[in-house]
Amino acid sequence: MTGSGPATGLAPRLPAGGEAVVTPWARCALLYLFLFLMGAETFLVSPLLPTIATDLRVSTGAAAQVVTAYVLTYAVAAPLLGGFSDRFPRRFFITVGGVLFVGGNLLCATADSLTALTAARALTGLGGATAAPAIWAYLSESAAPHQRGRAVATGVSGYALGQVLGVPLGGLLSDAAGWPWTFAAVGAGLAPVVLLIGWRLKGPRPTAASTSPLAGFAVWRQRRLALPLLSTGFLQAGRLGAYTFVGALFAERYGYDTARLGLIGLLVGAGSLTGSVLLGQLSDRARRRGIGENVLSAGCALLFVGASVVALLSTAAAVSLAAVFVWMVAGGAFYTSQQTYLGGADPARRASVISWNGTLDHLGVALGTALLSPWAVAGPGFVAVTAVLGLTAAALSATAARRAAG
Repeated sequence: MTGSGPATGLAPRLPAGGEAVVTPWARCALLYLFLFLMGAETFLVSPLLPTIATDLRVSTGAAAQVVTAYVLTYAVAAPLLGGFSDRFPRRFFITVGGVLFVGGNLLCATADSLTALTAARALTGLGGATAAPAIWAYLSESAAPHQRGRAVATGVSGYALGQVLGVPLGGLLSDAAGWPWTFAAVGAGLAPVVLLIGWRLKGPRPTAASTSPLAGFAVWRQRRLALPLLSTGFLQAGRLGAYTFVGALFAERYGYDTARLGLIGLLVGAGSLTGSVLLGQLSDRARRRGIGENVLSAGCALLFVGASVVALLSTAAAVSLAAVFVWMVAGGAFYTSQQTYLGGADPARRASVISWNGTLDHLGVALGTALLSPWAVAGPGFVAVTAVLGLTAAALSATAARRAAG
């Protein structure tokens, strides 16, 4: 692979060994802005569902299919596109995905029926599945080795910040101008970013072994990749699956109203941001000492187990809130550790591997919600299932770490 541009911080410089020696922070900043807007859009729909249902004259349950359309399209398309993505410059797939993402949001803004809105959300999910793996791959391969954790962690932080700010800002815009304008704002904000990415983003050209759409499935033949990917699925099943019911827990146990439940959302976002930032700093230092990301992931999973058990069993609101914060710190740190490891574990198939991480992320949430739904919220069965999911993730990461060390 070859690099391009001078060592100004605008483009990665690659020596003969193929590792960047200068992190292109200016160009990474464009990707961070893309991730911020993508994060803002991800959770935008849920609080708008009642309003959308009323305007389109359907039930809230029926309107929820617009959420499913995005998640399902992303989960299915990402690994299929990953095999192709590793054959093209990252700029190409990021730009194409950005165009689809912008187009999907603009179509959401003009949708006058549930069918049209669902199709537009599916197109948006396809855009995310096209762009996101290439974005994470670029951040991993363009960063200097001693800054890879920081480069990826900043991306995770930008995405999480978008999720935190997207819901309240989207709600304010919806109240002021109507829900279509929230989608229009995301599309309008991302359009110039995509243009700049298409113009300015440069870097090494990946060289995958195959152009087959099934090439991405080859990652499951390698345990050093399969075990961490499965770990992502189980951790997210426990972390976000259980979090789905946290609002009901605080409403029932502590009498929280809607306003105070909204503040919990800010606490959750702050925890995820804190975890991703801390892990970004820690992983670069740990790597220099010979400690791999899988070890850090296992530790984060165990921290999640402890925090979630305390949050679910405590009868003191302050203790539960503090534990939820630590719960999300652990989750944000775990996700950052996984993205950092998987982004560098197989340089020839970076996008393929990371696309599967995104798919397991989405599928994990669905799995966790399904497994926890039959149990009483915060009852013994609920707590046990949550803990087992986290412990399974820790065991998988620890096993991957031992295999790497042995």
